[in-house]
This record gives sequence, C-alpha cells and structure tokens, in this order.
Amino acid sequence: MERLYLAPSYHFTYPGLSWVRPLPAAGMYALYAVMVLAGLALALGWRPRWAALAFTLGFAYAEAIDVTTYLNHYELVTLIGVLCVVLPLPGRGSAVRSTVPAWAVWLLRFQLGAVYVFAGLGKVDVDWLLRGEPLHTWLLGRTDLPLVGPWFADRWVAVALSWGGALFDLGVVAFLLRRRTRPYAYAAVVVFHLITGWLFPGIGAFPFVMIVLTPIFFEPDWPDRVRGAVGRRFGLVSVPPVTPVAAAAVTPSSAWRVRLGTAAVVVWVVVQLVVPLRHLAYPGDVRWTEEGYRWSWRVLLTEKEGSATFRVTDPATGLTRTVWPSDELAPHQVRSMSVRPDLIRQYAHHLADETERSGAARPEVRVDAWVAIAGLPRTRLMDPAVDLAAEPLDLWPADDIEPSPL
Repeated sequence: MERLYLAPSYHFTYPGLSWVRPLPAAGMYALYAVMVLAGLALALGWRPRWAALAFTLGFAYAEAIDVTTYLNHYELVTLIGVLCVVLPLPGRGSAVRSTVPAWAVWLLRFQLGAVYVFAGLGKVDVDWLLRGEPLHTWLLGRTDLPLVGPWFADRWVAVALSWGGALFDLGVVAFLLRRRTRPYAYAAVVVFHLITGWLFPGIGAFPFVMIVLTPIFFEPDWPDRVRGAVGRRFGLVSVPPVTPVAAAAVTPSSAWRVRLGTAAVVVWVVVQLVVPLRHLAYPGDVRWTEEGYRWSWRVLLTEKEGSATFRVTDPATGLTRTVWPSDELAPHQVRSMSVRPDLIRQYAHHLADETERSGAARPEVRVDAWVAIAGLPRTRLMDPAVDLAAEPLDLWPADDIEPSPL
C-alpha cells in the first residue's frame, strides 16, 4: 500500500482517468477491506451481484490509480468481476437460483479461453520461437536453482520451453472443451502455471488465478459431484443434486429481454476480440512502440530494460536543466516509464505543467531514452529532438518513436 499508492508523489494515469487519485491512507486501507469482504461474500454466494459490484468497483479504482501497476491478470480479474455483476449467478439470500443459463457459463469460458488463445498467438514470433527470447534472458537469472539451474544457461532449453509455452496456450482450450481430454488438460494447466509461478515469481498471482478459474470448463455441477464424493468417502451427508427446472414460457416481454441480452453478449464478445488486436492498426512492432500493447493478453512476451533522462529548456533564455526521474518517482515507476513511450510522453507533460505552475513559461521537454529489448544491445527509443511537452497525449500513432531494432 505504501510503496504503490501512498509514497509516490506522482502517478501515471490512463487516458480519460486523470481524475483518479489515491485516497488518503485510511481510505485506501478501507477500500481494500471492503474488497476483501466483498470477495468473500462473492465466493460464498451471498448476494453475488452486489458483492461483485462492490469488489469490481474497488478493484478497478485501485488499478486505475497508476498505469505502472498494470498486469494482465488485473485486467482479467476486472473483466470477470464485471461479468459477475451482470450474469445471473446462483447465490444465497432472498433470491436463490438453482440453475443458470448455459450461455452464462459459455461466456465465462470464452473470456478465460481468450486469454490462452491470444497469449498463444502473441508467441508466434521469430524472437519467441527461434531465439527463445525473452525466456532465455529470464532463465539466465535463474541458473542458481538446484538441479535445473545449470541447464538454463543453454539457449536451446529456452527455445524448447518457448515452443512448449506456445503450443500449450494455442491448444489447451481445445482440449479443455473435450470431455475425454479435459482432466488431462486441466492437469497440464496446473503443472504449467505452477512451474511458471515458480520460475517467474514477479508475475504475482496470475498462475493461481488461472488455476482457480479454469475449472469453468468442467460440467457446471462438478462442485456438487466433488462434495458428494467427499461426503460418501468420509461418511458425511452429501449435498443433494440440483433439480432441473422446466423452461419458462416465452412472453413478449421475455422475448424482448432475450434479444437485448443476446445483443449485449455479441457486443461483449466482439470487443474482447477486437481490443487485443488493435495493435495491428498501429505501425511498427508493438513490443517496441507499446501502442496497443495493454489489454492484448501478451503474457510474458517482452523483456525491456532502459533509462531515460529529461532536458527541460526555457524557450525564452535557452537555459536547460537535466531531470532524473528517480529524484521524484518510485523505483517501479522509473522502470516502467523508462521503456514505454506513452509514459515518457506523459512524464514530459508533467514536468512542463509543474514548471508552468511555478509561474514560469511553459518549457520544452526532450528525452534521452535508451532501451534494450529481447536480449539486444540498447537502442535509442525516442527522437531526442522532439519537444515531448508539445506532443498530444492521445491514442493516435506517435511519430516521435525511433525505429525498432527487432
């Protein structure tokens, strides 16, 4: 809480969300306490829609505070939270559902399957499949592990694991959809994500999120069958199976709701298919420009390391001062900003705005940014002659990014 939200004096914001700011310390702790309680209520099935709404609003607010905290599994949690708000989930309380529509289950399967498929498509790349990058770079930092560590120094190991990761992501959904192969596919999911989490602890809770969510591909009554088997094994009273409910008669009002719901599902699916592919509308390599990179499920595909220093020039006098971002930003913010053109541009605007607020004329801000990507030598990231404080902060393709070395 202190490191990510309270200590930094400046936070990088998403387009249109510059109004989102961290709450005071007591407010941030209260926000997370509410999320914990709402999450427990949702897990227990108590007022699931209201619990999901409280959790999702709190989670989305916290993640919108600073772009540098973005992770793929945060996006997935937010999307699943939104679906839990709108889908007719079963639950405990005044209105208990004994069944849910099949389309609700399939929509959740689609949302989770999209993560695997798009992650696999992103791995169909020369660097990933032929050079084993960035996996080779990461494994070099894990050569101290017992038994397997010495193997990680060989590039062929990284290439083999890269192919395995690509094939797993591209094929696991198909095997999860087949009843006969589903148990084996889920076992592969557990093993794959446990190994990934062990090798790369920096990805946080993502492996466990995927392990817990993937059983949505099993038949919807699997928890009842598991509880029944456990009850019989230990002599406990098992939960009675859910009794199917006859379909309700279709009335004009219900038909209207069906059409509206169908349209909403179609829109949701189209958005989830288009947004991860929007980087194709931008020129250049998305790994270098970062234009369209977020929300594209490009999991563990890029390793970038760089540095950026800013030159702030008074247009009237020509006097220039050098700004080191580490003097103001937290270490995680510096690491993230230094390799992402949109954040470099945003920080340049911040420096210009701060100068203006002090009573001086708006300065020109230029950057000297160098980035190493995919194990290649450092290359200049942004045009050092461009006044970034005059560049727009929008979603249009930028012309201040140097050509990619990839």
